[in-house]
Amino acid sequence: MKTLNVLIDKYTNYLQQGEIQIAYKAILEFIGKLRAEFIRNNPEYDVSSIYQGYMDMSYFSLSTKTLRNKGLKIAIVYLHEKGAFEVWLSARNRSIAKNYESTLENCIACNSNIFHDKSNPDSIVECRLTPNPNFEDPSSLIGIIDEGVKKFVSIISDCVLKEI
Repeated sequence: MKTLNVLIDKYTNYLQQGEIQIAYKAILEFIGKLRAEFIRNNPEYDVSSIYQGYMDMSYFSLSTKTLRNKGLKIAIVYLHEKGAFEVWLSARNRSIAKNYESTLENCIACNSNIFHDKSNPDSIVECRLTPNPNFEDPSSLIGIIDEGVKKFVSIISDCVLKEI
């Protein structure tokens, strides 16, 4: 294991090259545009602010009165290490999440696009939206993510949340 000073020195060297900042800024700007599109095109959702994260994940969440009443929310997440967008069903706390886990196991079994990464305590179920996002075509990428979120919400609604 490298020492903290060695790791920070490497980090500083990467930052001095300037590319990480450009890429990170572009990702966050895209997420801002995506969020604005969700606000404009989906008035049924309350849209949160963007959580920038610690270069692990960046996301914003969507909720409705029904979701809030159940302690649930939908999160549109960019996973920096994977370089991919996912949509998650998340809960207000671990207790609420645990209540829905068993109900959603059948849903996962019936749909190969929905899964749960047991190492992810922040979601109940996830769905990969795009494994290789093309940030150079933001309009198409927004469309892919929007369509994927709608399908995910529809599947989740059919499984347990009939009134979404």
